Amino acid sequence: MVALAVIVECHGKEEIDVNWQMTGHTRVFALAATGLLLAAVGCNFAPPGQVQKGAAEMASKPAVTSAISSTSSDSPGIDLQCVADRIRKAPVPFHWSFKKVALPMTNADWEADVTPDSIAGTLIDSSGTRAIHSVRSDSTSWSTAVLALTGPLPASTFALVNNSSATVRAGTENMNGESTIKYVIDTSRDMSADASLIRSVLGANGSVKGSAWVTRTGCPIKFVLDVEQHNNDGTVQKEHYEENVTKP
Repeated sequence: MVALAVIVECHGKEEIDVNWQMTGHTRVFALAATGLLLAAVGCNFAPPGQVQKGAAEMASKPAVTSAISSTSSDSPGIDLQCVADRIRKAPVPFHWSFKKVALPMTNADWEADVTPDSIAGTLIDSSGTRAIHSVRSDSTSWSTAVLALTGPLPASTFALVNNSSATVRAGTENMNGESTIKYVIDTSRDMSADASLIRSVLGANGSVKGSAWVTRTGCPIKFVLDVEQHNNDGTVQKEHYEENVTKP
């Protein structure tokens, strides 16, 4: 496990030292994923040089770069940047929930009521309950709250599978009161090139499985994702993620 320290500057007013504990595949794509989310909340970031080089190498590989659709489509893909945009510029009130389990290190739940003018939520983990609160009139705290809710999202994992043979459109479905496009994710059906990437990142028997329900612009209304990384020492790291956007 390694820690990535990123200095975040939101709107030029305040610097926040954000530290993520990362294991295995997460650190391979963490910088690009972080950049995607920070760009969405209007922040700049300065990574360590070695990690910056790794991000540049990732950016040169189109097979693992998520294509973000800005217009309605019958198959828009899964756009996690939209999550930050939705929270930052909420057109109507909604309830946001996210869960991450990566035992023994992480078992955490984020909950928030989001309106066009306020964010009121909590983070509950092994250290207790912490409040996440902001009003739009305070731009610095607003950006900080958006980052607190969206920073833990598994953007690196979605970068591995979005637009790959692992992700298959599975029709339309009403989810949480919205008409959505459903995607089913299963790396066991990957074609050769995609399978090779998964093996190189998650190990010979590593896998990503789950489902995502998105709007016609690719914005996730719900997703459930399970990741297994098989390490060279024989250990297996499992991660579970759930996201839900519901009406208040």
